[in-house]
Amino acid sequence: MVKNSQKYFWVIGGGILQVPLIKEAKKLNYKIILTDSDKNCICKELASYFEAIDIFDIDGHIEYAKQLTNSGVLITGILAAGIDAPETMSKVAEILNLPAVSSKIAHLVNNKEIFRVEMKKLGIATPKFQSISLNNIDELPGIIDKIGFPLIVKNTSSSGSRGTKIFYSPDFSGVKELVYEAIDVSRSGKALIESLWEGSEHTVETLFDINGKFHRCFITDRAFDKSDGFAIETGLVHPSRLPNDEQEEMYLLAEKVSNELGINIGAAKFDMIQTKEGPRIIEMTVRLSGGFDCQYLVPAATGKNVLKAAILTAIGETFDDELLEDVKHRVSLSESVWPSPGTITKIDGREVARELKGFEYMYFRYDVGDTVMAYTDCTKRVCFIIVSGNDYAEAIENMSSIKKSIKITLA
Repeated sequence: MVKNSQKYFWVIGGGILQVPLIKEAKKLNYKIILTDSDKNCICKELASYFEAIDIFDIDGHIEYAKQLTNSGVLITGILAAGIDAPETMSKVAEILNLPAVSSKIAHLVNNKEIFRVEMKKLGIATPKFQSISLNNIDELPGIIDKIGFPLIVKNTSSSGSRGTKIFYSPDFSGVKELVYEAIDVSRSGKALIESLWEGSEHTVETLFDINGKFHRCFITDRAFDKSDGFAIETGLVHPSRLPNDEQEEMYLLAEKVSNELGINIGAAKFDMIQTKEGPRIIEMTVRLSGGFDCQYLVPAATGKNVLKAAILTAIGETFDDELLEDVKHRVSLSESVWPSPGTITKIDGREVARELKGFEYMYFRYDVGDTVMAYTDCTKRVCFIIVSGNDYAEAIENMSSIKKSIKITLA
């Protein structure tokens, strides 16, 4: 069948983080192909073609790609942004001969254990680490002795800090319980046990254009509450407050590792920790960030349009460096309100909050009738509130006023 002239851009995932991505693609006069397992996802009405396929179902995506192309649909780009599906993206891109990172690299960075092995092979600093599955669970005591305390248990292939907990002192039964939880949420069926790095945590977002040029997009500071051992992200600050020389070290490390892995196109996003010995890589991926960073936080502070730069790269076009320039010179924060566990019966003040100074964006993951659970991972937070200010002090003041205006009543 002869293809029609209308061009389509494929977005994997139909959640709230894909809304600004789709809007940017539409500004470039693209129709949208959307895949998500949720038939009622928020982005469904924004798409011309929608298919209910799980974002991790690579074979299902490939089959759908063949159906579309056989019916004459002209697909010119595909992107996973703000969602943990770079392997699916890369596999479909290879089938359709579209610009994207290789599926081999996507698979490597999408599995924490394989990534750690590769980093050690390349001579990049790694913690002590050992994977474990149900097949070798009897080896847990020896693995704990090898790693030592403090240690962290984490999933090998999931997101949102699911199945993750820090143990500062010996607690065999606690470690074993978390290992089972991490195995359960990991698509690989494995957990990872690592020695603990300590320091401030940061998102380092970078992008390779179609010519293989490395672009520094941004560094955002991440605040965590680890008092109960669970790594709960409580807020973001942009731009980073790290000294310039430490930010330079992070960017250089990101570029070095990306080059060593063979990345020459698309996003390379790192979670790093600034230790006393310098920056260390917690994990990385080949998709854009998923914490509202590039979607709302960074644009509010700087006006940078990382989404557009990534879309242009995914369709094989160059982008103007101005897309990644700070044209606002403001400060933005992302935080949440933290009600006690219970069922939400009422939320007051959201409309008031939207009218207050510095308000940028607000998204409630939980609403009336939902049950707030104990904060054991980052998926349990109730909402995302993003504000901006002329400087850090003003942004803090604006955030305080907005949070105070929101009242959550629990049963």
